[in-house]
Amino acid sequence: MTADALFLSTKEVAEILGVHQKTVHHWLRTGRLAGTKISYRAWRIPRTALDEFIAKNSNVHPRKASHEEIAADQERPESPDNHASPQDPGARMKHYIRDIMGEDNSNQTNNK
Repeated sequence: MTADALFLSTKEVAEILGVHQKTVHHWLRTGRLAGTKISYRAWRIPRTALDEFIAKNSNVHPRKASHEEIAADQERPESPDNHASPQDPGARMKHYIRDIMGEDNSNQTNNK
């Protein structure tokens, strides 16, 4: 990797992030973005600091489930009433309709 790729100017960071250069200066002055001041107005931002800034301020977490987590999810027993999980939109709708209609799951099993 070349020395140019290790450090970025505020203009380069602003172009990468799609913000104004003054915004990058503000982030540097307040400490939100790590950088080194090399003169009165000039800053240099390490590429690693920019990557950390993006990861820290991103609302998307790129963490993938591990094999152990996937296996644990597959081994979970079904609920006693054999309905789909509450995350299933269809199951939530069924529970919602039953609540509106005043139906109780225990009454349905006793009536059969």
